[in-house]
Amino acid sequence: MTNRKILIIDDENDLLDLFKKLLEQQSYQVFCASNGPDGILLNKQKNPDLIILDMHMPEMDGIETLRNIRKTDEKVIVVILTGYACPDTIRDAVDLNVSEYLSKPFGNSELLNVIGKAFGFNI
Repeated sequence: MTNRKILIIDDENDLLDLFKKLLEQQSYQVFCASNGPDGILLNKQKNPDLIILDMHMPEMDGIETLRNIRKTDEKVIVVILTGYACPDTIRDAVDLNVSEYLSKPFGNSELLNVIGKAFGFNI
């Protein structure tokens, strides 16, 4: 059992719902935002232990969102999601202290394993 808090920031509502259900089944407390500005606000309000962040979103992309989050929260663990792993995006993410990344598509077990690795335990 865990009481860790996870914030998911992704513009695909179907994925938000899927991830939320999956992670709640693992006893995580889950918060969701469908865009960067809402994610930045939720990060300040909820103080999550880990953020799952999509890199490609309209309005504000994942890198810009993460830069804003890092201004006030240097320690939160971040896992990025990307549909295509552009080397520049990955390099920017590493510079912003991202713990892990997943390339879409991926399975539930891959997501849980990456979260477990980011938290420092095996699932």
